[in-house]
Amino acid sequence: MDKKRRDFTNCEFVELLGTATDLNKLIAIQTCCLDDGRVQYTKHHILPKYGGGCIMNFYFSEVKISISRFKLNKDLIINYDCDADFTQLSFLLEGEKIISLNDIDHEILLESQESYMANMNQLKGSVRISSTKNFKEIKIRLSKMFLSKHGFSTDFEFKKISEKNLILPITNELFSVLTNLEESSLKGISRKIFMEAKVLELLAIQIENYTNDGLNKKSINSSNTIKKLYRIKQILKDNLNQNYSIKDLSKEAGLNETLLKKEFMRLFGCSIADYCKTEKMTYAKDLLRGTQTPIYQIAEDIGYKNATHFSAAFKKYFGELPKQYRNFLE
Repeated sequence: MDKKRRDFTNCEFVELLGTATDLNKLIAIQTCCLDDGRVQYTKHHILPKYGGGCIMNFYFSEVKISISRFKLNKDLIINYDCDADFTQLSFLLEGEKIISLNDIDHEILLESQESYMANMNQLKGSVRISSTKNFKEIKIRLSKMFLSKHGFSTDFEFKKISEKNLILPITNELFSVLTNLEESSLKGISRKIFMEAKVLELLAIQIENYTNDGLNKKSINSSNTIKKLYRIKQILKDNLNQNYSIKDLSKEAGLNETLLKKEFMRLFGCSIADYCKTEKMTYAKDLLRGTQTPIYQIAEDIGYKNATHFSAAFKKYFGELPKQYRNFLE
């Protein structure tokens, strides 16, 4: 997203005032609310006027975790004039947004695989979320009471949202914790303990990242490579009907073949070939289970020359033929 862009003609505008900080109440409708006495969970689906997707919230012990996944029809501009005082950890996994504050003359550009941790006291300004890309963000809001409970003295200073050098890349260590937090299926007290532990782990890692200059420099130097790897991963996921060579992907990423293979394995824990196979087979299984798409068409959709080759690969991966899997479900 171009930092200098000032086009407001194709945008949607919303306002958050006073102590209000919940975007979901403005652009989405609540479709689920559960409270097991330990963790309260809500899910909101984005209104068609704004786009498609959802925002999930978890509330417990003076903590709020928001997981946003959506695609906007138009750029969304959120005007803030808030009195709330809290510390926020933001992890932008996909998408782009620009933060503009009334008391500073520069904008804060946040791109895919970037993060920040800051005090959000009396936020006044705007946030612009781009509609050109899918948006996925995990935000964690911590109250002063929560921080005090966990040993933070009243004079401990987090960065302010307006400070320079605020943005840090999402390192492999952070990504692993975020994945665990997002994919947890625990319930009740187990979920509360697990989520609180992961929040504290993220908090500890980010404090270290901000205070350890050596780690900062190392992370920042590797951030462009990380972004390139996530772009390659998304290309593979969005084009399952294609069979890219390492040479093709190397050119697309601007990385040499050896570095591409090595760093992909380090970041995602599997080879490019294994990732492609898993995505293709998972998608094929979903089609077999949820649709009546012919097997030959599924084979074509995930890049196999014919149904025979696909069936052999499916059996090798899942232990049964596609037809057997579909018949068993019926």
